[in-house]
Amino acid sequence: MNGSRGKRGWTPLPTYSSAPTPLLSALDNLASTMGLTNVDSINALFVDWPEIVGEQLAQHCAPRSLRDQILTIEASDQQWATELKWMTSLLMERCCAALGPDAVTDVRIVR
Repeated sequence: MNGSRGKRGWTPLPTYSSAPTPLLSALDNLASTMGLTNVDSINALFVDWPEIVGEQLAQHCAPRSLRDQILTIEASDQQWATELKWMTSLLMERCCAALGPDAVTDVRIVR
């Protein structure tokens, strides 16, 4: 036994010289690996949605996801889905104005 019991296979934990990563930075890194937009942009999209699309339109649709620069919007019914499809270019323009250039390169409408 010689006092070696329990020592076989044991290795110390590595030491880390870097400071802890801020949560927002970690979430941004995770979002990036999943093809998602950074957390601040996603939050701004949901919080500022009525200002981006207008109050009336915001009552009939909502953003569902922003992945790989593709914004998915859920419409309340077919009439509003059709209206949104006609407004795709304007929606992309407004979203990019609010979130940054090339934040949205395509829009998909779902019901």
